[in-house]
Amino acid sequence: MPRDPIVVCLSVPAHYGPTYLERARAVDPRIEAITLPIDPGSEPTGVPAGEPHPEPPPWGMKVAEERREVLARMEVLVALHAPIGIMGMAPRLRWLQGIGAGMEQFARAGVARDRVTVTNASGVSAGSMSEFIIGRLLSIWKRFREMEAAQARGEYVRAYGRTFLGSTVGIVGMGHIGVALAERLRPLGVRVLGLKRTAKPGDRSQLADALYAPAQLHEMLGLCDAVVVAAPSTPETFHLIDADAIAAMRPDAVLVNVARGELVDEAALVTAMRGGHLQAAVLDVFETEPLPGDSPLWTLPNVYISAHASVSVDRYMDDVFDLFIANLERYARGEPLHNGVDTEALGFPALDSAP
Repeated sequence: MPRDPIVVCLSVPAHYGPTYLERARAVDPRIEAITLPIDPGSEPTGVPAGEPHPEPPPWGMKVAEERREVLARMEVLVALHAPIGIMGMAPRLRWLQGIGAGMEQFARAGVARDRVTVTNASGVSAGSMSEFIIGRLLSIWKRFREMEAAQARGEYVRAYGRTFLGSTVGIVGMGHIGVALAERLRPLGVRVLGLKRTAKPGDRSQLADALYAPAQLHEMLGLCDAVVVAAPSTPETFHLIDADAIAAMRPDAVLVNVARGELVDEAALVTAMRGGHLQAAVLDVFETEPLPGDSPLWTLPNVYISAHASVSVDRYMDDVFDLFIANLERYARGEPLHNGVDTEALGFPALDSAP
């Protein structure tokens, strides 16, 4: 018997253009590519990526019925986030492609691990995020902020920086971002230490000068001039960088978080920074996003804040869609998909316990 159409839903506004839809339809004649409607003029991509949303969401109140119809029909979903209780709305959903690396929002939405294959875009943003991290470290260690302040005051003063060569950078999480960062740091003469969830004592890597297991976190932190947090958000990594971890770091070290805000205990970080422990903190992600206006992080002089913008977006969506199309071809042929995530480790519920 002929197979039912493969209904592919593109729920990200950047995918609404005809080129994206045409590329999806061209993969296989059985594919029906559609979009998840949003209200005219709305922009859901500004919503924090780490959280699910109610259905209908604020950006889809006027098209609620149309959205329900699409959710009920779709088999494949390309999304930034998903509605709470999605399995009840999308009983035919079998594959979810996230447009980012972090996928905890879909676990919180109730995507069932025993029914839905989940893939992410891990690796797509790794290169540009590595450039961002290196740029921030250079700006701190070369004292660019102080030079610019002196220029703004019209003062001709010298602000000598430190040499990047010979620094030690610890990377917490040797996934795509950690690997890309290590590949770029080592040619600059930087010693790289990597913490990997699956590392065992004695393990070695061509990408790092030394590998550490999670139980050795504090040992690694004490050796670093800078620590970059690039691990996924899981129950085990919540507040991984807590008061004890920060205390294990050198007082002149720099902390960088480009992963998820909940991996760093912000209250503990504020206390440490106020006490003069740590040279600087580079924060692109926060426990609450957008970062509240009354957060003390705004006024700490050695905190470098960006609004979840460490990835460059000039080519990002095209690169994500290239990955998706390659996987869609595999899906249509019944082959395993690339970039699959460990849904059990990330806390995705089983179908009988999904909200």
